[in-house]
Amino acid sequence: MSLGITDSPSTSPGNIGPHDTLDCLAELYALLREEDLWGGLWQRRARYAETAAAVALEQQGFFEQAQATYEAAMGRAKHDHALTPASPLLQSEIRLWEEHWVRCSKELSQWDLLLDYSNAKGCANPHLVLESAWRIPNWTLMKEALSQVEQSCPKEQAWRVNLYRGYLAICHPDDHHLSLVDRVVEVITGQCIREWRRLPRVVSHVHLPILQAAQQIMELQEAAQIHQGLLPGGGGRSAASLYDMRAIVKTWRNRLPVLSDDLSHWSDIFTWRQQHYQAIVTHYDSNPVGATPPDPQANQAMLGVHASAQSIIHYGKIARKHGLTNVCLDSLSRIHTIPSVPIVDCFQKIRQQVKCYLQMGKNELQEGLDVIESTNLKYFAKDMTAEFYALKGLFLAQMGRSEEANKALSAGVQLHDTLVRAWALWGDYLEQLFVRDRWDSRQPSLAVGALTCFLHACRHQNEPKARKYLAKVLWLLTYDNEKGTLAEAVDKYSAGVPPQQWLPWVPQLLTCLVRAEGRLLLNLLVQVGRVFPQAVYFPIRTLYLTLKIEQRERYKSCNPEAASSEAGKGTALQAQAQPQSSADNAGQPQAAPQQAATQGAAGSSATTGEGGQAGQQPPPGDAAGGPIRATPSMWRCSKIMHMQRDLHPTVLSSLEGIVDQMVWFRENWYEEVLRQLRQGLAKCYAVAFENRGAVAEATVTPHTLNFLKKLVSTFGVGIENVSGVATTFSSAASESLARRAQATAQDPVFQKMKGQFTTDFDFSVPGAMKLHNLINKLKKWIKILEAKTKLLPKSLLIEEKCRFLSNFSQQTADVALPGEFLLPKNNHYYVRIARFMPRVEIVQKHNTAARRLYIRGQNGKIYPYLVVNDACLSDARREERVLQLLRMLNHYLDKQKETARRCLHFAVPRVVAVSPQMRLVEDNPASISLLDIYKQRCLKRGVEPDAPLGRYYERLAAVQARGAQASHQVLRDILRDVQGSAVPRTLLRDWAQSTFLCPSDYWTFRKQLTLQLSLAGLAEFVMHLTRLNPDMMYLHQDSGLMNLSYFKFDVDDITGELDANRPVPFRLTPNLSEFITPVGVAGPMTAAMIATARCLAHPNFKVQALLRAVLRDEMIAWHKKKQDDTTAPGGVPHDMDGELLINMVSKAVNAITTRLQTLATFEGADSKASTLVAAANSHDNLCRMDPAWQPWL
Repeated sequence: MSLGITDSPSTSPGNIGPHDTLDCLAELYALLREEDLWGGLWQRRARYAETAAAVALEQQGFFEQAQATYEAAMGRAKHDHALTPASPLLQSEIRLWEEHWVRCSKELSQWDLLLDYSNAKGCANPHLVLESAWRIPNWTLMKEALSQVEQSCPKEQAWRVNLYRGYLAICHPDDHHLSLVDRVVEVITGQCIREWRRLPRVVSHVHLPILQAAQQIMELQEAAQIHQGLLPGGGGRSAASLYDMRAIVKTWRNRLPVLSDDLSHWSDIFTWRQQHYQAIVTHYDSNPVGATPPDPQANQAMLGVHASAQSIIHYGKIARKHGLTNVCLDSLSRIHTIPSVPIVDCFQKIRQQVKCYLQMGKNELQEGLDVIESTNLKYFAKDMTAEFYALKGLFLAQMGRSEEANKALSAGVQLHDTLVRAWALWGDYLEQLFVRDRWDSRQPSLAVGALTCFLHACRHQNEPKARKYLAKVLWLLTYDNEKGTLAEAVDKYSAGVPPQQWLPWVPQLLTCLVRAEGRLLLNLLVQVGRVFPQAVYFPIRTLYLTLKIEQRERYKSCNPEAASSEAGKGTALQAQAQPQSSADNAGQPQAAPQQAATQGAAGSSATTGEGGQAGQQPPPGDAAGGPIRATPSMWRCSKIMHMQRDLHPTVLSSLEGIVDQMVWFRENWYEEVLRQLRQGLAKCYAVAFENRGAVAEATVTPHTLNFLKKLVSTFGVGIENVSGVATTFSSAASESLARRAQATAQDPVFQKMKGQFTTDFDFSVPGAMKLHNLINKLKKWIKILEAKTKLLPKSLLIEEKCRFLSNFSQQTADVALPGEFLLPKNNHYYVRIARFMPRVEIVQKHNTAARRLYIRGQNGKIYPYLVVNDACLSDARREERVLQLLRMLNHYLDKQKETARRCLHFAVPRVVAVSPQMRLVEDNPASISLLDIYKQRCLKRGVEPDAPLGRYYERLAAVQARGAQASHQVLRDILRDVQGSAVPRTLLRDWAQSTFLCPSDYWTFRKQLTLQLSLAGLAEFVMHLTRLNPDMMYLHQDSGLMNLSYFKFDVDDITGELDANRPVPFRLTPNLSEFITPVGVAGPMTAAMIATARCLAHPNFKVQALLRAVLRDEMIAWHKKKQDDTTAPGGVPHDMDGELLINMVSKAVNAITTRLQTLATFEGADSKASTLVAAANSHDNLCRMDPAWQPWL
């Protein structure tokens, strides 16, 4: 099979065919270490199905299966070409089989096999001999290979040859040259630096070999120091050399490669160290000194023994984490070659071995159990024995031997009551027993036991590991009875859990607070707020004000007279008043910490029903709205805020001062009306698509009509402000804003525009109810107001209006950046606010005119945040829920090799609600939405951005006017027509080429965006999220990251089920696939999707537990909204029934898990991911999508 392709006539200059071009491209990808692009290319061009399958398996780290598939391909080719020679076009594929079979063998640590292969007659390969011989070790053979390789070594591999020369100088038994090592190290370092300079300036996978070489060079030098100390004349027994040796061994133990490094690199490091650990043992064993016990010589030898055993175990552990269980078991079996292994190493070895059998699946459970049962436990410490019992319980539970499992798990906890693993496994077991029974026959004692176990497991655990157990605690509360048995257990046993562990779950704790269990969880939230005031204060303040608004609305529904008298109090004034408690005076809020947190937040608790301790005077204005009784939920929120105010007066008065000043960052009336018109247009387009069967007859729906009528009646005042939401001025800032609102009302331009607007949207005029007439009017007014907003200033200075922000410094109060506590970190790493930068920019983002505020942290960095006005109270929390889940999933993506090596990471901005209608959103000034890119290109081409939507409905109306309905072919024609005339397939690519003029930048941006689109597609499909519109996708031009706004679970308003019916599974439109390229879609995009699904489906990560905790809140919110829509005005809402909630959440989690498992199932080239990608990219499916989704973009 060694036919050279160089003799092929096709390779002569001027006669280079596509095959040779693709060969060169594949070689370039391989040199750049772009494995996924290389894989995508070969999967598209491979002549043998086995090649495509083996490449796909190798991409996902299935090296054993890939190796077997390469062997099958070779066997088949040998059979096919037994009589006729192979085509020259097949040579590159044959070479691929050989090279990648060798690569798989390296990853599987089959060095003996590789040495035999590289020495075999007819295919001698001195480079491979050199790489394999030192691992066996066979130093003589290595020396011979080195002399051959030196003659023909490519210059980019010269550093590696010199590295092996250094290995020989230290380790060759008959040819020691320790004095040469320093010179060799100097030469290799210089060569590596030169190689680094040849590489692209953007650091990527191609730089990894040089970074890995740096560690090998350092350890070459350290190994020489160890051997120098062991020389007869080198002071082998002097205190200084012993100290140096111990320091190096300790350094090696702590200096490890990273999980995402290939196993062959781990093998390089550990095999090299093993040589020197053995040298230490041999030296001290062969030079005994007649010392009496305890023998110091034996101690030095044990240093080598322990380090040697640890490196074998650690290598096995990494092999197991890479999914190579057979390599792990082979490595662990080598520990028996070490005499007198310390007991702690024996424990670690058995632990890894047992975990391997657990990972291998049901067929190996008995084998794992046999290993534990054949272990003599009398030699092990209590904590080790306890862990063995816990693991035994896990195996027994999985084998269905329930009683024995319970005994083993119980014994494990009793033996060592701070062993996290034992508590966690026992909790899992009890939880499974509890949920297995029918609803009416469930035993609360089992649930209490499970809660106790999970809370104990979180006491001595780092936060990321505790996360899944607290998720289970929150979920089990759903099963609580009327007596609150489970909530009582949480209240009782949560005392020992560090408050930091609860930080990611503050939104879920607040959901519990407003339900029946809230009474018992009050103390828990108080404890978290005591240590992390900022983490609890903003969410609970927003919740309190939301509950207050809802309660006022209920009161007004029951008392129409009160509502009408409130409505008559000058709508213009109410326009800018904020429903928020604030400091006494905007300029010096710290002067009045008592009022700061009390005025609005706890004030209306004066008439509480649950406990009148609140006792504050209601703020002036609450009386005007009538004596609104605080609900128990409001009272609980109020109590927590009071306690926080008493504990942290300075911090909380500063937080209130900051929020109070945010009032100045509200939109002006132009911007507000523009935002509402855009919302109205989006609603109309949704109705238009629902009525696409009769375009000319479509009329506006009552819901949309009501929205638009409200918009007309509140023109320039704001829908969210007329509903009695705000009836008080709690600060100087909001009073001056109210004065500005009055000035707006008296502005003649405003009055004229209001008159024209009212005339245009007079729904009594004939034809005004026709949907497409209304759409045209909305578009007209959006254009008018967009022109107005373009004339407004683009920035403002905070010192003009916001004296408190302008004067704020670290001396004022210790306030962290917004969102710092969304995920916990070490206390030293929280960034505090040093000052607010003087200039605030006005930017069009998130479908509104947001204010961009720059905050300088105490670390000197500047952090931009957008102040965004959100009218929609409930939907904002829904979006934050999805962001919370994605933030948690990122932790798992770092824990798996295949996702970590691709640097897969959801870009999740921090979002902090400071009041029901205002949020701070972390921003990147270099980000741009896909819709804005589209609008920019339309402007350049002189095309109206909305023209394709108009054309779509015109074509449908024309077909319907002839008495027919639009066929699938008509829809395909419309899509093709739009692509031909308005939105070419190359629009995004053209934008990127004009934006990133440097090829390295373009390449990096495209590569990163491909991975981000893969993650977004997987999230949308697997988690049943709302469809991804172009205005939701923010592309970071400085990194290629992409963050997504307004992603929510796509819950059906009526049934509460996750929507699963969409023509395309996720967004992969012609423009995106053209930019990513077909090879990018087949390679990196599909591979990243499979790797992410496999990571999240990993049973140890218990992603289902996180989903249940988050979806529990989602279903409670859905039920509350449905209740508000269906109950009589003023009706008091009641908690969602536990059994209904459990059934709905379980159904949703099962739907998500099914999709995840389907994507994670992978058996070679044909995967579910590639099927989905094809469906998302299919024109037949794209043309059936809503045109407002922009299927051409």
